[in-house]
Amino acid sequence: MELENGYNHKVEERKRYFKSFGFWMVAAAICLIIFLVMKIAHKEEVVVKPERNNTVAPAQRVYDFADKLTDSEEEALEKLIAEQEDLCQCDLVLVIINKEMGVSDTEWTRNMVNYADDFYDQNAFGYDQPHGDGALLLDNWYHAGEADSQAGTWLSTSGKLEYNIGESEENRVWDALDSGFDISAKEAYARAIKKVAYYGIEEEGSGVSSLPWVVVLAIPAIIAGIYCAVNMKQAPGKDTTNSMTYVAGNQPQMNNQADQFLRKNTTKVKIETSSGSRSGGGGSYGHHTSSGGFSHGGGGHRR
Repeated sequence: MELENGYNHKVEERKRYFKSFGFWMVAAAICLIIFLVMKIAHKEEVVVKPERNNTVAPAQRVYDFADKLTDSEEEALEKLIAEQEDLCQCDLVLVIINKEMGVSDTEWTRNMVNYADDFYDQNAFGYDQPHGDGALLLDNWYHAGEADSQAGTWLSTSGKLEYNIGESEENRVWDALDSGFDISAKEAYARAIKKVAYYGIEEEGSGVSSLPWVVVLAIPAIIAGIYCAVNMKQAPGKDTTNSMTYVAGNQPQMNNQADQFLRKNTTKVKIETSSGSRSGGGGSYGHHTSSGGFSHGGGGHRR
């Protein structure tokens, strides 16, 4: 050790270093104590999910008016929907039709929207209340001919799903649906329903209390340890300049600086604007009021 008249410079330097962080160490200790007390007091709280508060709507969830599913497939989808409804606390309804909805995108969209919204409203679906949280997946198989396909899907959303599902979320539902059709209609509907339900699931808890306590303690401890280790090993930097570094004789030395204008170019770009937010024959239809006077969201996808 480097001793000078019994004075250990390294030890004293280390003491001064830690003393400068004394306040923060005390503050961290207080936060840790508060966290542990809260953790012990609350322990593991049991989250009670709300029960379905709608006795008006029918219990049936799969309506296959086009006969595209077998009885066993319908039963499997009914069971799947019941499981997904329990997770997201939303009513999830599947309606399959084989019905003329219009050749043009505008007509097809209008008829699909009206059919889906009206079916939901007339049956008073909704998990929290009639006409409340939920969604209806309407799938149409109609083909008037080889070149006249009116097949496609419409998603009508209500309650919290109306606001949780936008155009990007709808596109993910269509991706899931299309990937499932490569296997079977039942698989397509199952994947789409799971995706819709996913957007109704709300995170339970937030912030520090939702993290494992080991993670909460380990992260700041690791960061603090690295910071202390790095800073204790750092040697003081050497001065590379002094008061005369930039002085020659008695006159300050300044580098010449100048801005030189070279040229000027301008470009013009035309920005296309949309005339409306509703896309015919697909896309997101946005928030709207049904013929029954209830608020809905939703979008469509032709195939």
